Amino acid sequence: MEYEEIPTQKIIHKLRQTLEPRIGIAELSLLGTENSTIAQNEDDEDIALLKAGFDIYNIPITSYQRRLGSAVIVVRKIVRKLLRPVLERQVIYNFANTRVVHTLSTQLQKLQENQQTIFEKIESEFSSEYPEVTAQLETQQRAIATFQSEIEQIKAVQQQHTAILEKITAQLLDRQK
Repeated sequence: MEYEEIPTQKIIHKLRQTLEPRIGIAELSLLGTENSTIAQNEDDEDIALLKAGFDIYNIPITSYQRRLGSAVIVVRKIVRKLLRPVLERQVIYNFANTRVVHTLSTQLQKLQENQQTIFEKIESEFSSEYPEVTAQLETQQRAIATFQSEIEQIKAVQQQHTAILEKITAQLLDRQK
């Protein structure tokens, strides 16, 4: 049974496009200099989105209805005043989460850089101190590549033989009819 690959990048992009206008977030390039830098990866984009949209209380109140527009705006302002304590707590919570996510992201990036540095250091020390082991590993890697190539060739021949057998079987079945 084959499974279709889920286009996660497309889904994330579509969600961002639909959510940004709803939660009052402008284009990232239109915001302050801290958020206007082009995000290097999706995590940076998500963190920039969090930074730009954590304040859900100060979203502009608008109405697109011509006749009832002013009444709708007044009702929305009243509802906002009634919900002020809840919204303020939510803004504080969102801000704290944004800070935590940013801190964790920074720490993760530093750990990844340290891991890469340590890996390179170990690799260079290992290869310089044990040249015979390095040579043996390279020989084994070449042998593995050769075996993989031979396996692919055998598979190709096997497919050809299978196709020939299918043709012969079809011809024999045709003769029997």
